[in-house]
Amino acid sequence: MTPVRRIIIDTDPGVDDAIAILMALAAPQVEVVGLTTVGGNVSLAQGTRNALALLEFTGASQVPVSRGASRPRRGKYLYSHEFHGKTGLTRRMPAPSIRECGEPAVEFMAGRLEQHPREIDLVALGPLTNLARLHRRYPGVLAKGRSVTVMGGAVGAPGNVTPHAEFNFYSDPVAAREVLETGVPMTLVDLGACRQVWISREDAAASHEEGPLGRLAAEILQGWFEQDPRRDRFEFYDPLTMAVCLDPDIVGSQPVTLEVGTEQGSRWGESRVTGEGGPVSVADEVDAPRFFALLETLLGIKGS
Repeated sequence: MTPVRRIIIDTDPGVDDAIAILMALAAPQVEVVGLTTVGGNVSLAQGTRNALALLEFTGASQVPVSRGASRPRRGKYLYSHEFHGKTGLTRRMPAPSIRECGEPAVEFMAGRLEQHPREIDLVALGPLTNLARLHRRYPGVLAKGRSVTVMGGAVGAPGNVTPHAEFNFYSDPVAAREVLETGVPMTLVDLGACRQVWISREDAAASHEEGPLGRLAAEILQGWFEQDPRRDRFEFYDPLTMAVCLDPDIVGSQPVTLEVGTEQGSRWGESRVTGEGGPVSVADEVDAPRFFALLETLLGIKGS
């Protein structure tokens, strides 16, 4: 019997976060240990509501949701309403009746990692504020994860907030720098990798899945395109990151040492390679057919 994979998803839902969460819920032999929320795409309150609504709507109310950071290490989160919509989800969701657990995100993650050492995969889909706080408050506990997979950065690729910076790292570069400098081995799925897998407006419109998880994912995708008639492709940022956690062979990677710019100005949030052979494995070549085969198996969505 295949052993159960345990996953904690640190998230700021978010259209692409929602699809990644649905992938994890649909994956066989995967236990979603919990969702920890962080501000980023939307406010912490809205993101936490979205997480609860997704879980209740899909019949996964047993998965705990733990509230994390509402502010980055410096300043305020930008939010990304122009991309994700006012609420963060492009499909109207019923107000959840379930509530988050009373345990703060950092304590939640620390407790589960201590309870199940080397058995939990951490998947970070938003700003890294919660993970940085975890490392500062409980030194060494981040290394007790089975794996750490992060969506963030623009390593040798153009940014999506500034010419140099990706949204998650730009939202809290101080936290990103702290996490990348922990020395904990992790896989970084950056913009260069994520831009290799996408779906067209036409293919998204043609998605009419029968299963509840796939149907919800298709409706969220279709809603995203409907928000702006100029949109012609949706790039699978967080879904690729989740896929890499579930099947690491979807990407090749290069181990490097990375530094994140924390200087105010044009280099804020920039990802800079400072050496080779470090603890951060940056995804490069993506096996797109393998990714889309997994996406279709889990949610029935066919890519472009």
